[in-house]
Amino acid sequence: MTTVEYKKNCVLCGQSVEIEGFTVDTETGRQSFCCAGCQSIYQLIYMDNRARNANNEIKTANKEDN
Repeated sequence: MTTVEYKKNCVLCGQSVEIEGFTVDTETGRQSFCCAGCQSIYQLIYMDNRARNANNEIKTANKEDN
């Protein structure tokens, strides 16, 4: 019997990453996921937070211009 060691854990759920290809490039580097579901959820959360931060920066800049 062969024992396989996985070196990466899913950023979202912590399970081992057994299949390469479920990744997202972020400001902090490439994030690895165990499945398409975890990758999708992370993207929704991450992209939503980035969009909110960008909107807050625009609102702040507009207030400073007035």
